[in-house]
Amino acid sequence: MGHFLKKMYTTLLCAAPPTSYISLKDFQNLYHKRKYLLLKTCLYITFLTLFFFSCLHAFVFQGIGDLAFLLEITVSLTALYFIISLKRNPSPENTANIATYSTLIFAAFLLIFNNLVSHQNFSLIWTFFFPVFAIIMNGYKAGLRYTIVFLSILLFMAYEGIGNWQAGQWNELSFIRLSLAMAILTFIIYINEVALTNAKLQAEFALEKLHSLSAIDELTQIANRRNIDQSLFKAIQHAERYDTPLSLTLFDIDDFKKINDQCGHLAGDNVLFELVTEIKHIIRSTDSFGRWGGEEFLIVLPNETLESAINFCEKIRVCVEKITFAECSTQVTCSFGVAHFQKGMTAEQLIEQADKALYQAKHSGKNRVASLN
Repeated sequence: MGHFLKKMYTTLLCAAPPTSYISLKDFQNLYHKRKYLLLKTCLYITFLTLFFFSCLHAFVFQGIGDLAFLLEITVSLTALYFIISLKRNPSPENTANIATYSTLIFAAFLLIFNNLVSHQNFSLIWTFFFPVFAIIMNGYKAGLRYTIVFLSILLFMAYEGIGNWQAGQWNELSFIRLSLAMAILTFIIYINEVALTNAKLQAEFALEKLHSLSAIDELTQIANRRNIDQSLFKAIQHAERYDTPLSLTLFDIDDFKKINDQCGHLAGDNVLFELVTEIKHIIRSTDSFGRWGGEEFLIVLPNETLESAINFCEKIRVCVEKITFAECSTQVTCSFGVAHFQKGMTAEQLIEQADKALYQAKHSGKNRVASLN
């Protein structure tokens, strides 16, 4: 219990110190964790409260009636069952399902219980918790629907109870007060949940944008160096583990400085973008394509032998040679250095091998594919 209370405090109240960076996935996991802990907390409170009152009604205040007592003990044990189910399966799907079931059972319990006891001992006060629970646990749309249905039935019962509830003391003014209080409470909770949901969506958008900026090259819209490094590391791990072939190519645009000098830097940027767009049509979905720096690019080629990787690069080379660029009449060509992964090689060694092959292609006349093997 102590461990649970500590988790509840740090997660629900954000008491833990913030980290320097949180990913979109981490943020979504935190949002789910908070909902999970909030639901679990509400179920614990429901179980303990109803079990406590069922014991009071069984041994101290025995005028509640057998049906009301059985209803209390049944719902308290149902809450305990949901707690156990959440502990066994804390997935978002199970949490959402239990939130829905809990809402429906909670609504049924409050309506039936108040009908059985005719609002004796101010039992109607517990109904004020329903809009809070329903809207927070089910979202503002579904939660509002549950609340409207619940309040419609409750207020109909309360209207019918005028002159009968509380030994006749429940009157029109009592009904009006209840209606206004419920409407105001529902409105406040609804507006608050809408604001929180919008803030969550804005935070997700911002995190997604930050992730894009940290992983995607702004000009060419392909992976940046950091991102392609990570892709290469994962590809090497896979090749090592499953003993599958892996190749990569490091290539750049020949005499790119001349293109910038003759056509302008803006045209040079457009050449980079158009060239990348054409190459993206050729590479496979399993390949990783990124900008290594300047006019230099790297493609990670999983499940490609050295020979097939050379053929693939030759296909790209011919394609680039045929491209007519909109803002530059100069023919654009590329030189390619191809390297093949051998067991035990690091990413740095593989890239170094490709870089040496690229150097060889440049000094052999450019516009060609070369490898050291």
